[in-house]
Amino acid sequence: MFSEIAEIKSIREQKSKLSEREKELTEPTLTDLNMIETLYGWFQEIISQKEMFRLGNVTQRKKFIFIILFLYSPSTLAGGKMKNGLRNKLAEVLGVSAQTAISDNRNNLVFSYQLYKYFRQDVDWIYGEMMERIKPEK
Repeated sequence: MFSEIAEIKSIREQKSKLSEREKELTEPTLTDLNMIETLYGWFQEIISQKEMFRLGNVTQRKKFIFIILFLYSPSTLAGGKMKNGLRNKLAEVLGVSAQTAISDNRNNLVFSYQLYKYFRQDVDWIYGEMMERIKPEK
């Protein structure tokens, strides 16, 4: 009987630690949605160092959406809800008329990141370059 009580206590402690860690991991790096336009400009500059930036390029759009979700709403990449207003702002900045395009892209981003080496390398590189530009502004 006492071992069950001790197990309950242990489970509660573990849940508490996991909840704290989840809160840390899901804390957004950025919160000002108006900065997304600036980030998109930086994205265009950075990606142009490696390949020609093409408006409407689906792969490039997916890379940008992945980075923005990681910065503004990391839990979305793990199946959580998207931060309020983020879908609208992304659609506006990307010039996408249907917001469902943002949701449709979101659904396979983590899969692309995990499966495709070049997608992952590009995202990591672009993210690192963006963070170098963000740091001085913080």
